[in-house]
Amino acid sequence: MLISLSNLSFIGFNYTALKQLPDSLGLEIFYEFGNHSHWEKVLKEIYPHRSPQNLSIHGPCIGVNLADENDSHYLTHYKEVFEFAAKWNAKFIVVHTNEEFTGDKALVRQRVQHRLQELLLFSKNYEIQILIENVGLQTKGTLLFDWTEYLELLLTLPEAGALLDVGHAFINQWNLPDVIEQLGKRLIACHLHDNHGLSDDHLPVGHGTINWNVLFSAICSSAPEATLVFEYANVDIQTALTSIQTIKNNYLQVRATYD
Repeated sequence: MLISLSNLSFIGFNYTALKQLPDSLGLEIFYEFGNHSHWEKVLKEIYPHRSPQNLSIHGPCIGVNLADENDSHYLTHYKEVFEFAAKWNAKFIVVHTNEEFTGDKALVRQRVQHRLQELLLFSKNYEIQILIENVGLQTKGTLLFDWTEYLELLLTLPEAGALLDVGHAFINQWNLPDVIEQLGKRLIACHLHDNHGLSDDHLPVGHGTINWNVLFSAICSSAPEATLVFEYANVDIQTALTSIQTIKNNYLQVRATYD
């Protein structure tokens, strides 16, 4: 079982807190909130005596919007991400389909699918897997791919993996156990964070209203090899590490019933 912590709570110059990461815990970084030299420095300080064993890269989601027809620089941005990910042997790159979008939904979905195909073709040069994250919130009118459309998107892009953001799915009222079962081996990783079903709060697991025991049972049953990435916001490192250890113990108890 691979477990990682997102640097979402430590963006900026607060990366020194990540020196406290235990060797057993991986790291996912939002690459666009720095640059190549910045992240080189950060990773060398976090891992002064070894290379990170479970590193993943979150692709650009603010400066890039695959749904925007006027976004002509997405390949340039992703080229830099792929080069950095390859140098540091990242496990995968997380791709957002969109943030906001305008226009006819069907046409916008076609545009996103075409651009994802470009990225997948590009990724072959670096041998790094792309994971497509479910994004957009129905509460904000930004949901371009509902569950059925997200699954159809994955079926048209068989080389891509799935990253299930549990918080997004919960807000959008997806049936999480059913989603996990249908994704099966396509589910390579999950972003774990909690909320109360209304806003994307990125709370520590257990601080919202998601039924985590049911969710962990579904993961253990249908996608036991999925990497679990804790994507918390506005927490300090000790709060994050304590939460992860508690949830890890709970998860292992659930998993023991499947082994």
